[in-house]
Amino acid sequence: MRTLLLCLCACLLTACGGSSYGRPATAPCAAPVDLPDRALSDRDVEVLWGRDRSALRECGARLAARD
Repeated sequence: MRTLLLCLCACLLTACGGSSYGRPATAPCAAPVDLPDRALSDRDVEVLWGRDRSALRECGARLAARD
């Protein structure tokens, strides 16, 4: 009886383990660029905005490829 109880406990503990099934985890999308602590010129705004848009496109493409 004791052996049966130990086997039952062992089965319950293994059920708490993480599952290896399902989709693999993907890296999170890049964070927005940090803005400098100064007034930005029009060019600065365009460059920083462009970097954010590029990172967003790449992340969207990666997530779409995952599905």
